[in-house]
Parts: sequence; structure tokens; C-alpha cells
Amino acid sequence: MLALIYLGLAIALGDLLCRRFYRFVSTAHRWAAAILIGILLSTWLTYLAGLALAHAGEPLLSADILFFVIVPGALFWLSRKTPKVSMIEERAPGSSTSDWITLAALCAVACVLLMGTLYVNKEGRLCLSGTKTSDFAAQLSFTQSVALLHSFPNSFPYYPSRLFDRFLFYFQAGNLNFLGLNLAWSVDVLSVLGLTSMLALVMALGELLFHSRVVGRLGATFFFFHGFLEHLTNFFAGGHPYHDRSWRFWQQIAFVNERHVPFATGIFLLVLIFLVDRCGPKVLAAATSSSTIKRARSRLIPVKGLAFSALLIAALPPWNAAVLITTAVVLSCLFVAYGCWRLWRLEIPTMLGRALGGSLTACILVAGVMDIFTVCGAYPMEIKYENEPLVKGLSFRTSAIYKIPDSFAPRVAGERSPKLPVTAFEGGHGNGRAQFDNARGIATDGAGNIFIADSGNGRIQKFSPNGAFVTSIQPFEAPSGIAIDHAGNVYVSEIGSKHRVQKLAPNGTFIAQWAPGLYGPRKIAIGPDDSIYVVDSGRNRIVKFSPDGQVLTSWGSDGSGDGQFKGLTSVTVNPTDNKVYVADPVNSRIQVFDSNGKFLKKLSVPEWREPLGFEDLAIDPYRGRLYASSAHLRTILVFDFQGNRLGTVTPAPPEKLEAPSALALARDKLLVLDPDSDRVFLISLPDR
Repeated sequence: MLALIYLGLAIALGDLLCRRFYRFVSTAHRWAAAILIGILLSTWLTYLAGLALAHAGEPLLSADILFFVIVPGALFWLSRKTPKVSMIEERAPGSSTSDWITLAALCAVACVLLMGTLYVNKEGRLCLSGTKTSDFAAQLSFTQSVALLHSFPNSFPYYPSRLFDRFLFYFQAGNLNFLGLNLAWSVDVLSVLGLTSMLALVMALGELLFHSRVVGRLGATFFFFHGFLEHLTNFFAGGHPYHDRSWRFWQQIAFVNERHVPFATGIFLLVLIFLVDRCGPKVLAAATSSSTIKRARSRLIPVKGLAFSALLIAALPPWNAAVLITTAVVLSCLFVAYGCWRLWRLEIPTMLGRALGGSLTACILVAGVMDIFTVCGAYPMEIKYENEPLVKGLSFRTSAIYKIPDSFAPRVAGERSPKLPVTAFEGGHGNGRAQFDNARGIATDGAGNIFIADSGNGRIQKFSPNGAFVTSIQPFEAPSGIAIDHAGNVYVSEIGSKHRVQKLAPNGTFIAQWAPGLYGPRKIAIGPDDSIYVVDSGRNRIVKFSPDGQVLTSWGSDGSGDGQFKGLTSVTVNPTDNKVYVADPVNSRIQVFDSNGKFLKKLSVPEWREPLGFEDLAIDPYRGRLYASSAHLRTILVFDFQGNRLGTVTPAPPEKLEAPSALALARDKLLVLDPDSDRVFLISLPDR
């Protein structure tokens, strides 16, 4: 209840402030502005108050109490000062009823999309869309850390180079979590409010630019169901491997994974609408035709409104490509909507215009709806939890602490065992020796030593063959993949902001680094000739390097055809014939190529129909086996090189895999890295 009261006060504050500086083209425009501005300013007020009271015992509680004192007083004062006249000046002819129906329908679909990919089930467990866990879980952990620890950092530890681009959104979600909403609801409520408000502003901008309510409604609908733009922008990018992913950033999944972007883009659209409204072509024409300079100036931008707009822009997180690309997509959708509307209105024989306009609109919507089903149909991952007493709102009670994998989980629950882990096989969550945080890669050298890419702790840990800790190599930025060549050199991929591969000497000293257009480099494999194969997951391709870092070749693109990938996660090389095996779990298959990237064949893996983690591959040339991890089945699948399923391997009871990911071979043992268990499992392999 406190969270809802907080949001109500924030929106009321935003409405009173907006009415002092802006005029609106519709009621939906007014309330979208109130929601976005109210939540933005209330977030800053709460954060700055908590920062000032950071040394208090309960800084977030003190900040919220201060909010509940200051904002009602501000509302009372502003209500006496705000003009009573209507600030809504509708610019497009027609009834607003269809606008509200369209907005309500889009809001309903947004609720299905956003709440269907992040929710708490009947058993009280957090369920998260499996396709985006790796990117979204870190943000949820930060939200939880705000609610539990009342922390006030100015950046994400998992993304050191980012300051406020998403910090404010997830800080506010953590505050709502603290005030009584569960973790899923706190994020979902903000997500739905932000996306719906942005769609209302897209409608308002369309009505203002094209003087048509139909264009506004179609533009907002096209933006939400915008699957056609993925193929359109890829066409203009020419399919270039270095550029197609950046052009195709704003896909349907972005609504789920980039939930903070609609808020920032909505504020930008609000300012853009203000500028178009106050200095658009019609206004300037009227101003220049006035008989006096005074009348002309009255039609130009009000100084107070301009200053308020500048304040909003300054209060936003630092600008990044996401906001600019999203705004470009909005404008593209509006122009496409205008084209469809003009086709519909063409007076040509046999209703050709209406047929063309209607067909184009239907095709666009069908492509978007298919994307919605793809996202919503992803298998949800249930997140483990345990109970922990904490202060939430103004009452003391027991709440669920969700142990979110694949993230920099807050050190609130766990790590209570009096016996500290001493080997990689015992493991444990943390940043001590033989402890892991979101470990993602594993490799062995010629002597059987084990190397772990401890992503959340930004380091590589080295262990002896029996699992005893040897040394730690750091710092790295979110190391994800690791491989060892025949000379003992270590190759590490980083997926933070560097998007690069580092080469280290056997003793851990730096040799070189490479970043030739990589975007999300993950798994690394070494060929028999010491060629380096890197999974460039952001561009759905494999890049082959020479040992000195020269790009030898690359292949792959987004898709389901031969030589195409969707969310590829692993690559391995058969040392006996130099064939390259690539895991393609979203397409439920393993693809086989020669060393130059020529497609040879594909092996069906129907068990990968619901990939949850970073499924991995390992080649066992001695036994003629191919091992494939399956987080969904919690087992390791075994195939021969022709793709025949031979069975499964699992640890000896009572040990049990939770979510097996990375694999490595060490003589007669299969090493399995399990991020959920924060440890390495050792599985004995039978003789040939």
C-alpha cells in the first residue's frame, strides 16, 4: 500500500508541475507527462535524500519518510499556484475515444509481455524469462540490494563504465520493493507505466506532426509491434557483420530487457513535442506574419517551458545509443503510419489504395505479434530463494531473498557455513578463494590445472588438478570465456564494456588484447593449429583468429538457416579432424563446419527446445564423444560425432547438477561448471 501511495503522490506532483509549463494535445498526453516527470523527480528526491542520510541507520527509510512529508506540502502549495484553465488544446479532428481504446489495448498487451516474463508464481518463487536471464538478472540483483541493504552506489558494479543509464530506474524499483511490493511487481509496475506513457506520447506526436489521430494510433501500434523494422534496418545495413546488430538494436525483446529505455525516451519525446508545438512550421509562419514584434514573440517558445525542458533533459541519465535509436524508430513508425494512412485515402479505382494500405498494416502487425509470442513463449526460470528478516516499509517481517544467478548477487543471504570452501569442487558464492560469482568459463591446461572465468568477481581463478586454489589473475571486466593453447597461453574474453579478447602468458602476465568489432565475445576454443575461435554472441557469428590476433575468417548471422545462429553460446574444435562444432541452442541443434567456416552438417538436439543458460560443448577425441550441457534437463547429453544420441552423464549420487553450463575435459574426467551451485562438478568417464 505504501508503494502505491508513493506512486500516486509522485504522479500528482508531476501533473501539477507539467500544467505550469506545458500545454497538451490530449488528456493522454497530459497524464503520460505526469507519470514520467513525477516518477523521475521523485526518484531523484528519494535518492538524494537517502544519499544525504547515508550514515543513518536506515537511510532509505528516512528518505521515504522525508518524501511523504515534503511532497504533500508541495502539492498543497502548487495546487494554489497552478492555473485553473484547461491546458489541453486538441490539434487533430475527431473523437478521442478510439485513442483511448488503442492505448488501453496496447497497455494490456504490454502487461502480458512484461508481467509474463517476470513474475512471482503461486509457490512464491521468482520466474524470469529464460532467454534473457544473463542480461537482466544483474539489474534485478541491484534492485534487491537497494531494498535490502539501502545501498546508494552511483554505478552498477557489473557494468563499471555505466553510471546512470539504468541506475535511476532500478533504484526506484528497489525503493518500491522496500515499500512493500515484491521484486517482480516493483519492476513490472514501473515498466508498464513507462512503456504505456511512452506509447501515449508517440500518439500525441503523430497527431501533432500529421494532424491526424489515425496516424498517431497507427504509429504507436507500429512501434509496439515493430518486427518489420528488424528486417528493414538489416536490409539498409547491407547485412554487414559489423553493423547489422547495432541497426537492429530495438527488437521486441528490448521491451523486456531494456525496461529503463522507455522512461528516458518518453522524457525526450515530451520535450520534442513541446518544441514542435511551440516552434513548428505553422507557429513560425503565424509569428512572422504578425503585425507587431510583440505578437510574434508571444507565439515562440516560453522561457519558463524551455527552462523546465532543459531541467528534465539534465535530470535524465547520460544519453546513449539506446535512447537515440528508439527515438529514430518512433519517427520511422510515424512516417510508415502516415504512408499507410495516405494509401488508404487515395481515390483510385477498385479500392486499390485501401487494399494496399490495409495489407501493409496487416503484415506489419502480424510480424510484430509473432515477435510477441516468441518472447512470451520463452521458458521461465525459477529463481531459488530463502527467507530473511528485514525492514520493508514501516513494518518488520520475513521476506523472500531471491538468489538470482548470473549476476553480482548482493551478499545478503548465504555464505553462512562456518567452514569456508577450499577447493573448486566445494565452491560457494562469494569473492574469496575458491568462491564464485556468476562463473561462466572453464578450461584446463596440459598439466590438468583448472582455470575458471569468475565473471562477477572480475577475475580468473587457477586451481590444481585436485581443485586446490593456486592463484587469482585480475582485474578483468566480466570475463566470460577462457581457453588454453598448447604452449600454456591463456585467452580470456570480456563482455563488460570492452568486448575484447586478452592473451596472457602461462604465468598470467599480459601479452596482447584484440577487439576487432567484437560485440559480446563469450566462449573461446583452440584448434589443433592453435587458431583461436571466438563466439561473438552479439553478432551471432564465429570469428577465427591467428595466435597473434589477426582475423583469419568469420561466419554466421542471425537466423535459422544453415550457417546461421540464434543466441549461440559455445564453440569447440575436434583436434583429430579440425572440424568446428557450434552450439545453436535456440534452434535446437549443433552445427558442424570445417576450419574455414564451410557448413558441413547439423546435429539435432531437441532437448535444447527450452535453453536456460549458456549451453556448452566439449569434444572427447579419445572416446569419440561429444558432450553437451543442458541446464533445462540438469544433465550432460552425450553424442557420437555422427549426431547419434548415446545417453547422459551425471555426477555420482547424491550430488546433483543445478544448471550445468561450461564444460572442460581433464584426462578421464569431465569438469562441469554450475553457476547455480557456484562450484565445479567432477564426473568420471568410462573407458572406451
